Amino acid sequence: MTAPRAKWLRAAAWLPVLGAFFVLAPAASARHSSGRAPGGHAAPGQPTAPAASSVNAEVMLLHATNSDGGGGIDPSIGPLPALRRPPFSSYNTYKLVSRTKLPVNKATSATTTLPNGRVLQITLRDVLPANRFRIAASINQPGGTTFLPLLEVTVPAGEPFFVAGQSYQAGMLVIGITVLK
Repeated sequence: MTAPRAKWLRAAAWLPVLGAFFVLAPAASARHSSGRAPGGHAAPGQPTAPAASSVNAEVMLLHATNSDGGGGIDPSIGPLPALRRPPFSSYNTYKLVSRTKLPVNKATSATTTLPNGRVLQITLRDVLPANRFRIAASINQPGGTTFLPLLEVTVPAGEPFFVAGQSYQAGMLVIGITVLK
């Protein structure tokens, strides 16, 4: 079994713990989450992390459904191969609900209200070498109680990670978050 597949299977084992939610992110590198090679030294040939305390993120909200005859993927979504692979391929229609750019920084969480009234919070936790970022995300009920507890992912710039599983208009709401370069 390949290393990325093994990591995905280990991550999938947490799905029952998260209930109906699932999160997919690009495969992590062999370095520790600190961006350092084992032993605490910077990985050879890797640039040091920029001193950024703020980045921009694109939040794409998608409505996933199953329709008779299959509706396909809305062309305005753009190329997202992940939507054609499990678990996303269990839906045959994806429509773009909205696409928003948010400034995300270390000092405060950026927020956006989802179409179901819940609030998505995104925070930049760290800027890592090789143009990678540690991002925290959570979803709260309108009253402030946590619906999806805080999750953290490490992603390269330009590659989306997905948070999905909320029921929405006879389908599912899929949230794609991409740190922009």
